[in-house]
Amino acid sequence: MPKTIQRRLSKPKLTKKTKKRCNWILIFALICFSLYIAVTIVDQQIKISNARTELSELNNTISIQKIKNTELKKVADAVDSDDLSSFSDYIERVAREDLDYVKNGEVVFINIAGD
Repeated sequence: MPKTIQRRLSKPKLTKKTKKRCNWILIFALICFSLYIAVTIVDQQIKISNARTELSELNNTISIQKIKNTELKKVADAVDSDDLSSFSDYIERVAREDLDYVKNGEVVFINIAGD
């Protein structure tokens, strides 16, 4: 075979310049991929941290609501059993704490220091 046909059929030879370019492209691609993985991991950790915080807040809310439910069950049982003294105590406590009512002749002190 003549040399010109043989050159066309054979693989093109890579020069040092093209080899260096391929190496730099590969290194750049690996660096970009590594940065992407790092950013993704940090983002996921932030999301997990936020979810754990929200979960603990919801667990606190659930425990507070369970306490309120048991208190309301006691009041309901007191009404059913005609134990009006505990029912009136409950009504008085709700009026004082939630509605800020006071009895006649009581003096209300307000802490302006905020402590």
